[in-house]
Amino acid sequence: MQSQGKCGKLTVKDGWLLCPVCGKQKVLRLTPGTTAKDLPVYCKRCGQESIVDIDQSLSQRA
Repeated sequence: MQSQGKCGKLTVKDGWLLCPVCGKQKVLRLTPGTTAKDLPVYCKRCGQESIVDIDQSLSQRA
């Protein structure tokens, strides 16, 4: 498993967090109250693991 450091902007589409590396695979379901700090997410499509921070403003787009 390859590891990816902190990335730039996260993308939310239809309530799902998309992979910060490839942007194609859904990696995590978000609800309006979802928050997380230093959460590792793994993308099955590109094989990358990323560490993400999710705050209220990001999860409200869900």
